Amino acid sequence: MTELDDSIINSFDEDDHRVAYIFSSTDTSSTSASATTSRPTKRRKVISKPTTTSTKKSGSAAAFSANAAIPFPPLLSGQESQVAASLRQKTYETVWPVLEEKIESVLRNANKHTLEEVETFFSSAPADSNKIPAGFVITGPNIASQDLLFEQLAERLAGNDGARVVRLRAAEAGNLKAGLKKVIGGVVGGDGDEEREKDKGRRKYLDYDLEGLHAFLKRDGEEREGKVVVMFQDSEAFDVGVLGEMIGLFHSWNDRIHFSVVFGIATSVELFQARLLKSTARQLHGAQFDVVQANSVLESVIMTAVAGMDAKLRIGPSLLSQLVRRQQEQVAGIQVFVSALKYIYMNHFYANLLSVLLANDGNVDRKVLQPEHLEAIRMLDSFKTHVELAVKAGQLSHAHSLLEDDGYLIDQILEQGEKRKEYLTQLLRSLHLIMATGLLTKPFDELYEASLEAGIDLNRSPGPFDIGDSIRGLSPDEFLALIVRITSAIHSGSPELGLPGWEDDAEELIGSLTELRDEVEGLLELSKDNNATLKSKYSAQSKVLRTTVVAQKVQLSRDTATMTEQDKDFTSAIDKLVALLFQTADCERISSLFLHEVWQYDFRSPYEDVFVPRPGATFARALSRPHDYLGCSCCEKANGTIAPTLPTTSILYQLYFEAGSLINVADLWSSYYALVGDESEIGMDERSALVEFYRGLAELRAMGFVKQSKKKADHIAKLKWL
Repeated sequence: MTELDDSIINSFDEDDHRVAYIFSSTDTSSTSASATTSRPTKRRKVISKPTTTSTKKSGSAAAFSANAAIPFPPLLSGQESQVAASLRQKTYETVWPVLEEKIESVLRNANKHTLEEVETFFSSAPADSNKIPAGFVITGPNIASQDLLFEQLAERLAGNDGARVVRLRAAEAGNLKAGLKKVIGGVVGGDGDEEREKDKGRRKYLDYDLEGLHAFLKRDGEEREGKVVVMFQDSEAFDVGVLGEMIGLFHSWNDRIHFSVVFGIATSVELFQARLLKSTARQLHGAQFDVVQANSVLESVIMTAVAGMDAKLRIGPSLLSQLVRRQQEQVAGIQVFVSALKYIYMNHFYANLLSVLLANDGNVDRKVLQPEHLEAIRMLDSFKTHVELAVKAGQLSHAHSLLEDDGYLIDQILEQGEKRKEYLTQLLRSLHLIMATGLLTKPFDELYEASLEAGIDLNRSPGPFDIGDSIRGLSPDEFLALIVRITSAIHSGSPELGLPGWEDDAEELIGSLTELRDEVEGLLELSKDNNATLKSKYSAQSKVLRTTVVAQKVQLSRDTATMTEQDKDFTSAIDKLVALLFQTADCERISSLFLHEVWQYDFRSPYEDVFVPRPGATFARALSRPHDYLGCSCCEKANGTIAPTLPTTSILYQLYFEAGSLINVADLWSSYYALVGDESEIGMDERSALVEFYRGLAELRAMGFVKQSKKKADHIAKLKWL
């Protein structure tokens, strides 16, 4: 036994194992007697002051350093070197904070316009009005995703206007007294106890008395200038009576305390106003403000954090589709999506041995790579596919070197960093050009998923990128506008995607587009001089109906109208533009790339287990097949059937489904004892079996399978039917 075990044993006292203690009411010492008879001193309640920003930062920094001190464990049962494990951890700690900062910037910029409008409204509200300024913020049904909006709004009003902002939720204001306590406590903050110490000789106020709030503001010299903004974040969840009483009180104190209110509304102002009394509505002077909806914010986050150039890890198409679908179906907040992204990054760098290849932006040191890394790479599907393609193409020496020469394989691995950048650049440029045409109505996330899964091929029709027919049907003015949009997209790039302009790499394409624009502009001017309409053979104006009478029957046929030379030249220009776009916007699918598993994550099981847990299915599998979890020999032969060697809870679970909605406990006991009793394989005595029986029932009840029946005292009610 080790020294640690000896110290633990020696630290135990015999009283630690006692089940009961007897205390005597008589004390022998006079000291204890006097202490018993003396009245304990009353302790004053003290509210600690809120920590300063520097303290919070130092605390968070200390927590981060403490977490950073815990290294990633070496993988492959400890065969991975500590240098490689530390490099994986360092890469994660470098990559994710940068991405998280960009996400925070996107979320804050999404609400920028709304914040400016609300701030302007409150700053321009007349101070001598007898009505309360009210801002009606239409958040949409997903109020949970707008928590950041109200946090930003509170910071903005408190910072620029110097207002004292209180955020109030329906759960915190079940009645008028609780709501007023929250408002006054939010304004006074940690200064309340200090004020009470100073005011020992003055009048004392109740913690829900607005006169106390007025006295507090008056002592600070803010009797009329001090603004108090009350934000009802989920206003439609408030009791209408409580909300009306609070507004009425605010209005009655409006000549002494400058109150303003903000309502977060999920439906509409009209429906919210219909719930209020007319007298309450007349006390408000409000304005409506619409915020950016959650779908638009989600698309911006996907463009920046998932598809952008700064995202070192690519989320696979199937997993990304599930993430987006969950956000839409469950109306989850955007922070849930961000948490899922962070969990994916943590999974990849913590558990993937090959994530070390993403260190230093793909320029990892050769010395870091071990034989275990090379062996793992040779087991990848993309490696096998690459070797098979090399053999089919006749590159036998290349395939042989990949399989046998470690140095040659390391050279090929290090080259994949630049090829990954080239692929992402081509992918995002193609997507940006297609989005710039404005001819597709699908959201960005669907187009991005399709490009990863099947690549980008504009010749494929029908398909998600089928824009050929739309381009061919354009009028001359629309054709010129399309060229302007494409040229502008090449010059400016996409800040959301982190994609800079690439006019230097597209000089030939820009030159061809400029020639087509000049040509069509000349054709358009020439057609106007001839009082003709410029059209192509693809336009509807080029199709005419011809009427033919045959055997006293009228037959209609579609024919092509006579086209001028200008029309033929315009048709040729359209064909050239389509060919240019089809040639430029092209990209292969991500699964066809060599070593794409290093920088792609597409595993749905870990994500589902954490963010979409299924405890019911887990319980059912554990109870029906306990051997899968316990690994014991006694449960191995059961194979999903009832056996006396199974745990008691599993046996009762099997009997549970053979009964109806009400289960007679006596019958259940008889069935159980018949399996495990004296005549069974294990031969358990009645007393021991009864103890195990009640224990199993208690576990089924704790897991939510049964409850006590109110109809019959000797029955239990079934709660689940799986």
